[in-house]
Amino acid sequence: MPGTRARRIGVAMAGALAVVLAGCGQTAAPATPTHVVTDATGAQVTVPVTVNRIADAWPAHNEVVQMLGSGDKIVATVLKRDAAPWLYVVQPALANAQTTFTNSTVSTEQLVQTRPDVLFTDKSTQIASKAGELGIPTVQLGFQTYPDLKTMVTGTADVLGGDARTQAQAYNDYLDQALSTVTARTRDLPEAKRPSVLHVYSLNPLVVDGTGSIIDEWIKAAGGRNAADVKGNVKPVSVEQVARWNPDVVILANSAFVANDTGAQTVATLRADPFWSTLPAVAQGRTVVNPTGGWHWDRYGIESALQLRWAAKTLHPELFGDVDMVAETRGFYGRFLHHPLTDAEARQMLDARDPG
Repeated sequence: MPGTRARRIGVAMAGALAVVLAGCGQTAAPATPTHVVTDATGAQVTVPVTVNRIADAWPAHNEVVQMLGSGDKIVATVLKRDAAPWLYVVQPALANAQTTFTNSTVSTEQLVQTRPDVLFTDKSTQIASKAGELGIPTVQLGFQTYPDLKTMVTGTADVLGGDARTQAQAYNDYLDQALSTVTARTRDLPEAKRPSVLHVYSLNPLVVDGTGSIIDEWIKAAGGRNAADVKGNVKPVSVEQVARWNPDVVILANSAFVANDTGAQTVATLRADPFWSTLPAVAQGRTVVNPTGGWHWDRYGIESALQLRWAAKTLHPELFGDVDMVAETRGFYGRFLHHPLTDAEARQMLDARDPG
């Protein structure tokens, strides 16, 4: 058959070329050493043993790469400076990375130009299939619980290799310690002493975080109850529902800030609002702003380890008076994000204020 004959000719020519090259003293370039990792979907992904160029399409994961010592290797990202300004302070090399992704799409032409050795992406998007067509090793990740968070960190370290594995273990130990320290003091609290907490993701439209989420996990660990009687993250609700829930404490995420206002200005806006001002949690000063650092402490990122202590101290200052969140934040950034913070910078983060 013609196709079979053509293949035979091709094989013969390749063999002849190899003989010629050998006779001239030329050898083919050695293959890049690789190893196989298993991602969050169960897929076996072949990645280089040495990773020098990284594409990261998961916003919160860029900080994981920084923690594991490879933040300066990110050449393609989903981030822009205004989305995570503290992370750009921590790792200035991010300013040189191309923003080739959105939360759901990728510019394949730009991605190819960055020549990544590996791509990290959230398993909930379709980016992996597009990158796979380009032949880029793609590791899909994700987590919904604290055990899954540790698995994600370890899996990333397996891709990056070297000292990343030691750092991953150190972080996982820190997270375990934070959980055990907090829950040891809150686990025996009676229901009546557990304040109901409404975590507000957005004010306009009104969106909250319900049960079955990592937000619900840290609320419970910190000695609270989730006021939102809905299941899942970022759930639209009505002011009538919030009035029925009548939370003891309202926590505002960074994403809930009004326009370009600071957290403090947003709280002031709520106190003057016809609806929110009628809620005892707002009127009586039990509305607080959630800290934000390299990523949002309250959402799906590594600073959830700091969130546990902050939330516990916020809800139960009488039980956590010995916790110094400025010192804790500075220690975390020095140890895990390789960046020293001043007291003033740590206080800015705790107030959810941008750097500068």
